[in-house]
Amino acid sequence: MHLTVVYRGDKMGAESKALELKRIIAEHGCEYDLYEVGEEGVKGPLSCDYLIVLGGDGTILASIHSLEEPETPVLAISYGRGGYLADATPDEANHAVKSLLIGNYRLERLMRLDISIDGEFISNAVNEAYVSNSSPGKVVEFDLEVERLRLQNIVADGMVFSTPVGSTGYNSSLGGPLVDEELELIITTPVAPITNIKPLVFSPLRKIVMKCRRGPFSVLIDGLVRREFEGGEVEVTKSRHSTVLVRTSGVTLCERRFKRRLGI
Repeated sequence: MHLTVVYRGDKMGAESKALELKRIIAEHGCEYDLYEVGEEGVKGPLSCDYLIVLGGDGTILASIHSLEEPETPVLAISYGRGGYLADATPDEANHAVKSLLIGNYRLERLMRLDISIDGEFISNAVNEAYVSNSSPGKVVEFDLEVERLRLQNIVADGMVFSTPVGSTGYNSSLGGPLVDEELELIITTPVAPITNIKPLVFSPLRKIVMKCRRGPFSVLIDGLVRREFEGGEVEVTKSRHSTVLVRTSGVTLCERRFKRRLGI
């Protein structure tokens, strides 16, 4: 078994914990790679059987996006403010990794979104895709089409398209619903709309089309992948790939996410 450990070198205690985990992995006779990353994230594709990430949500997302095989299982150790995708705290990290190494864990498969512009695939979204004006402070005008449902001439700062696991992110800050990640749904949430439109929730079997009329536009995926464009159609569909998280904790991901988001 080959494991890769990624850690944020500027997070207090992350380097020493990563070295401690390296020793545990070696004691179990497994191969490993160890990478220190900064704000720029992971450089190049990561190829491994399991990925262990020590960092905040941004580092976790960047590491997931860097996986050569997108459904490689990920064990996330929280070293940030949120830790919504994390399985364990730094104090729980040794136990979590030992549980992984002896096979005492479960896998959770989380829905992703595919984001395309005019038929060109841009990226998967683990959490969300945010479409806005590429000029800060400017509104955009667009139509939203979901099969025969057509919402026309919407004016807003933008739209956020979220997965259930991403519902505790930007979507929640905009007043969108918190959603159990075991459901498969596509959440569409307007950003500061002038037009009367509310957050909407759709089946993952549907294709959502945002017809971008008046921009210019920018799409930002998971805070990592950015593409600017003048206009056209943004298509949002359920991805054939899932995000696969290693879970060793007795606390469900839903419970962890909701409690952190609600501050309880």
